[in-house]
Amino acid sequence: MSKNKFFLLFLIIFLLSSTQIFSGGQKEEKVTLRWMWLPEAIGDVENGAFMTALKEKFPEVDLQLEPILYSAYKEKFPVLMAAGDLPDIFMTNAQSYLPQLVAGNLIAPLDDALKTYGKDIVGNAREGHLAFGKYSGKQYCIPGSYSLKYFAQNIRMDWLENLGKAVPKTMDEFRDVARAFTFNDPDGNGKDDTYGTAFRQNINFIDSFFNAYGVAPNHHQIGMWRVRKGKHTNDWVQPEMKEALMNLASWYKEGIIHPESLTLDWGQWWNLYLQNKVGMWYHQPRRLSEMNSSLRKAGVKNARMWPIAPPKGPYGQGTSNEGQPWGTFFSGNNLDKAVEVYNYTYTQEFFLKAKGQLDYAFAPKPELNAKGWPVYYTYDQALTDPNYEERRKKVLYSRVWTGWALENPNMAKTWPDRDLAAHVKQQFQNTLGGAQIDGNKLADKWAVTSSKTVPVPADARYFVNLQSMFREIATKIVSGKDADKVWSEWLAYYKANGGAEIEKQVNELIPVK
Repeated sequence: MSKNKFFLLFLIIFLLSSTQIFSGGQKEEKVTLRWMWLPEAIGDVENGAFMTALKEKFPEVDLQLEPILYSAYKEKFPVLMAAGDLPDIFMTNAQSYLPQLVAGNLIAPLDDALKTYGKDIVGNAREGHLAFGKYSGKQYCIPGSYSLKYFAQNIRMDWLENLGKAVPKTMDEFRDVARAFTFNDPDGNGKDDTYGTAFRQNINFIDSFFNAYGVAPNHHQIGMWRVRKGKHTNDWVQPEMKEALMNLASWYKEGIIHPESLTLDWGQWWNLYLQNKVGMWYHQPRRLSEMNSSLRKAGVKNARMWPIAPPKGPYGQGTSNEGQPWGTFFSGNNLDKAVEVYNYTYTQEFFLKAKGQLDYAFAPKPELNAKGWPVYYTYDQALTDPNYEERRKKVLYSRVWTGWALENPNMAKTWPDRDLAAHVKQQFQNTLGGAQIDGNKLADKWAVTSSKTVPVPADARYFVNLQSMFREIATKIVSGKDADKVWSEWLAYYKANGGAEIEKQVNELIPVK
């Protein structure tokens, strides 16, 4: 080979290698991200539309999925936290654990990463929701975008009609109806197999019965605070809480509450309603399409669980507005990439590639419209489609929880295609039937919001133990233990284990409105 040809060959090789190095043509280094969330059940996440779209966008990322079943969360998450073995991205309850996570240096503040990599998270956030993930002036988590304000008291209208009963209004009337639902065969099957109401483990999902007494445990027992005599006060230690627990205990003893309520996990509790066993339900109206369609599919032709005003009791009336304590946290490992991946799930591109399979409550149809856009089932379609519950579960259990919510009016705010954004908003309106519309109006009217809007530093040391003890004393009283003795023990424990310190900081750090 001549010197000229050799030089030319060398120059070509040099230029090609230089181009690859300096143009960014080389492959990105592989990044591993561990991701944990809390599904009710596990589906085919790896091969679902959600994960397929993520893998296509981020081939350099090895996503290791580590779901914890929702029913096992309360036991397993504290163990992970104590071991310091938290994934790169994980979901938990901010009201319960945010202070401890910060104190243990187990999570990273997100302010800088969000500015660079989280513009869609921030731009599409529901009004006021990011505040639920702030602590000591820093953003530590991304709260979900669905609104937990929308909880309502619901009741089986068809059972009322079968028994010739009017819609109850007062607590006494609710009790009378609960007796009829339990002992008068409301479904007409000739069997003694129905109950007035049910709650879920640790008096969960029955806050409407507490608000009638001017107090509430609050959803998942995160605590309800109210201003009394010019100060923030904790509902957990008010004398009305003891009275409310004793009232619930008398219902339980009479047998008009499902007897397994104190131990029911999420799936067991939900299935009681789907199996036509319980007549009063405290939950989100958005899920009534699932419940009523499942009941009708099971042969209950006129099934009609419907929202009504919460029971009026001796000290008030209401449902609990939790704000949004559930959020996504980041341990700090590969933080920029983790936020970039999470942000992508809020984008227009991801919505289209994942075929709209993002919302936990509403399933899109299998077919896209003429523009290639996802279309969601209307309320009536969901109610009459015999396969709707299976379709919804397939979507629900084949994607990772991100907090994306069809009901968020800002969810498509950053999307460049404004026609698509308008389409998504309209799709949500189409999912609403009379049940959701009526229920949301009732929630707007009756929702009570805790005056303690964010955790305080003392929560890091004391809250979880106080929460565990409150759950224990509530269970004891409702199950029939000596209420006076248990309540006295609880007040002493609260005083000796940081309750007063939390109250002091809440009143120092959170202005009374």
